[in-house]
Amino acid sequence: MSLTGCNRMPDYDARLIEADSLVYDQPQQAKAILDSINREELSEADEAYYNLLLTQAVYINYDNITSDNDSIITQALDYFSKHKGDKDKLTRSYIYKGAVTEELALPDSVAMVYYKKAESSAGESDPFNRGYAQMRMGKLYIKHQAFDGRDIEKLEQAVENFTAAGNNHYQILSLRELGANTRFRDPNKADYTLNKAINLTESEKDTANYIHCVSNLAYLYFMQGAKVGKDSAAVLYNKAYGQLQRILKLKRMDYFTTNDFATCACVYAMKGKPDSALKFIDKAKERISDSSYYHSHNYLVPMAQIAKASGNMLDYYKLSHESDSIDFAMMRNPDIFNIMYAEINYDQEYKAEQDKARRNRNLILSTLAGLVILSLLLLALLFYRRAHRYDRLVIELKDQFQNQMHNLTDLQDNISEMKINDERLKGFISSHTSMMREMIEACYHEPNNRIAENMKRIVKFQESNRDNWVKLYDYIDLEHNNIMTRTRQDYPELNDKDLLLLALTCMGYSYIQTAIVMGYSNATSVSVLKQRLAKKMGLDCSLNEYIDRFGKQEN
Repeated sequence: MSLTGCNRMPDYDARLIEADSLVYDQPQQAKAILDSINREELSEADEAYYNLLLTQAVYINYDNITSDNDSIITQALDYFSKHKGDKDKLTRSYIYKGAVTEELALPDSVAMVYYKKAESSAGESDPFNRGYAQMRMGKLYIKHQAFDGRDIEKLEQAVENFTAAGNNHYQILSLRELGANTRFRDPNKADYTLNKAINLTESEKDTANYIHCVSNLAYLYFMQGAKVGKDSAAVLYNKAYGQLQRILKLKRMDYFTTNDFATCACVYAMKGKPDSALKFIDKAKERISDSSYYHSHNYLVPMAQIAKASGNMLDYYKLSHESDSIDFAMMRNPDIFNIMYAEINYDQEYKAEQDKARRNRNLILSTLAGLVILSLLLLALLFYRRAHRYDRLVIELKDQFQNQMHNLTDLQDNISEMKINDERLKGFISSHTSMMREMIEACYHEPNNRIAENMKRIVKFQESNRDNWVKLYDYIDLEHNNIMTRTRQDYPELNDKDLLLLALTCMGYSYIQTAIVMGYSNATSVSVLKQRLAKKMGLDCSLNEYIDRFGKQEN
């Protein structure tokens, strides 16, 4: 009764409840209701609710986000974190704290943690907020070019949850993002996803998203046409052109984004209509005064196609190269690793908390079970002495024993689940280290390529990027029985270069790959360095044998 009283829902102001019912579909009207409320008259609970709704309305209405909004949503989050009775408002507070963090250009790794907290807070019982948090995480990965499938995984989870919540609007938004970001990796899946989104927009009469989805589908056909022979390309370009006619006949260019204008320009250029393509670029220029537009894919890619259609191949190659340089620069963005580590660390900490809570519950249950068994034994003994009902006592004890065996089975299942998650993490690490080796190997085989030289400078171990390499040691420990931690403890005289050589050897780097990372011009130097390191550690075997022995040792 005491706990129920502490978590009882407060009686919120009716005006706030009305604003909440409008905040997603009519954010301007919701904000108008909020502006009519005198905040000084509100209770602490109503003020927190007011701050949450105001942040939502400002964000959904695309109003300017300032540091004041950050203070407002922080107050709401602090209140609902202390009063956990209202999980919905706590979850939304986490979501919009993350959204404000993104808008203020604060570290996206911080925003990722807030979205993860929202996902955990929502749980399975709140599919809408859970899906919204996953959609935000998916967009965060897309923003930083995470091509390892994390963006797709999050968006697919969001679609599943929005479907369960029966919310077609956000299901469309998630499908649109999912279709656009699977075009490079799985064109067939992108085609299916975008058509599914288009069908939903038609049933919802959502003209704006209908235009965006059809435009994405047209760009998919344009991309496929650029990769095949002339005859097949012509068929695909005609399909792309046909899709664009579906939205152009609506005569609603006020809904077009720069993405949509870029698609129209690319397709019309490939159809041999460069003048018409330029008109779409001019339309996009009218919308954007920011000079950064001229250094974006939405400008460079269509302008390259227009130059090609006009027979100006010099400009075509120049614009294409500038577009490729943007892609490469985005691949070098270290923020992707920061948000990946933020999610991994959160998952590990959350799992540790859940395991601790599970152990505490099991301990309490075991204690209670012991007390119950003892009580039953005493009662059974009393009945036995009074009525000699020994058989009944045996049956009761047998039931208790079976219950204990069930508990033991549950514990074994939990241990198995932990092992599976550990193997998944190891697989993730292996895939990324393999990708890094391939990128380094590519640099070696292209010695005079400017991009390769830049990549060499990026991966080369320096004091400025020391922390990035040190982060890998924890994950190498998972694969090799804590080899990095135990080696540092056993051999404190080893320096950073020694530890890096050991780490690269654990990850399977070749002599050439190791030489590039450590800054040596001659790959044969690595063999000498490995011999010296083994001697420095006083090993009676080679460095590779030392690593193999570690893998076979028991923890």
